[in-house]
Amino acid sequence: MRASKWHTVAAMAAGVCLYAWFLYVTRAGLACWFDGDDLMNLHYYWSRPWSALLQANLAFWSSYYRPAGGLFYRTIYALWGLHPLPFRVAAMVLLSVNYALLAVVVWQLTRSRWGALIVLFLFGSNPAFAWAYFDGGNIYDILAYTFFWGAFALYVRHRQAGRQIGWGGLALIFCMFAAALDSKEISVSLPAAVGLYELVWQPPASWKPAELWRWIWHEGLFAAVGALAGIAFIAGKRYGPDSLWLVTSYTPHYSVAAYVQSLAHYLCALIYKPVTISAWQITGILAVMLGVAAIARRRCLLWSVGFIAVGVLPLAFIAGRSGTAYMVPSVGWAVYIADLSAWLLASLTGTRVWLRRAVQALVFTVLVIKLAPWQRRWNDMQAHSAEESQGRFRYYIEQIHALIPAPREGARILLLSDADGRDDYDVFFLMRLYYGDSTLKVERMTVWRNQYVHIDPTGYDYVLDWRQNRFVLVRYK
Repeated sequence: MRASKWHTVAAMAAGVCLYAWFLYVTRAGLACWFDGDDLMNLHYYWSRPWSALLQANLAFWSSYYRPAGGLFYRTIYALWGLHPLPFRVAAMVLLSVNYALLAVVVWQLTRSRWGALIVLFLFGSNPAFAWAYFDGGNIYDILAYTFFWGAFALYVRHRQAGRQIGWGGLALIFCMFAAALDSKEISVSLPAAVGLYELVWQPPASWKPAELWRWIWHEGLFAAVGALAGIAFIAGKRYGPDSLWLVTSYTPHYSVAAYVQSLAHYLCALIYKPVTISAWQITGILAVMLGVAAIARRRCLLWSVGFIAVGVLPLAFIAGRSGTAYMVPSVGWAVYIADLSAWLLASLTGTRVWLRRAVQALVFTVLVIKLAPWQRRWNDMQAHSAEESQGRFRYYIEQIHALIPAPREGARILLLSDADGRDDYDVFFLMRLYYGDSTLKVERMTVWRNQYVHIDPTGYDYVLDWRQNRFVLVRYK
């Protein structure tokens, strides 16, 4: 077998081992239960008609809340009910697809197997994304990643084959873009990612208006049409009846300072130990990265810096999120690290292939030895945290089911006090979804009391109270 064949086989074997490691550190995700966001999201979609959900997936610009996630929730719930395992298996399948997509995109842009393996280890099982592994409420980020980078990889495959994409191919990629938008707002930057790719690899022959117009209608066609679709999407989300702008945590506050602080915040989330990066430092980092890309004349580095700069925009002006919200834009950093590592190693070793292979193996081994224990420890901690927060819902429903095994259809249930003193609707969502009865009426005395409404408990079929850390059945008909 030739050396190149051995190298390909070794890279594939290493990729399989890394995927096995990913499954190992995220295995607890299969045992996770539902949390408050899961119950709220599922109830939101379940309590609305299928027709509205399907229509919203077609009309991606509507203000219906992330309808692709709604298809995920409602389809699995319709088949298996409120059982967590099917939801978790589906999420892990999607995460596995995303793991492969990371390798594909990095390989397409860098042509470095070693670089792809490095970032598979650094980003593929990064604890910054732990909530995607152990919390079903982050399915929107998982779906957005699948459709976003799936569409990008398909586009690049066509272009690297040296052909223009036909209308059929463009339609398929646009449908994937629409599905990404239906999954989460972060996906609005896909036209920018594709446009940057064309500008860097296939720029206009000149900047004259006629040539620019020709370039837009050929190389820049998807980016231009996608940008128009993105504008329609933003307008729909902004001015629709269920606008996210009306939610405080999604209300944007535009400023250069907010943009730079967001870049620093999400870079800190990706780094493998607690760090603080100031606005000046992140500006300096990007300037150095851009300078290195210009000096090295590496197209891939230029694309990465550009995408890092624009990919964060949907998150830049709202309150900071966890690292999971940065899953899609993080690929910009992954591509830069992969290409920079490959370029530096090639520059240092020159034509000495044997030395390059030895250094690659050494660097990869050191990374694994140093960071694998950290990855396992932090992912285990996040899994334990998720288990604790989700365990209370399982505890609630076990008690409620023991007290009310099978309420009649349309029964009225009154909660005299909230579980654990929490002023939320989690138990309301949980009971309606568990019994699968859309006519079931679950009411909270806390709400009526806050509205100064007197309620007669004798009018209810079941009255529950929370006493000494458990539910008790006060009365029933």
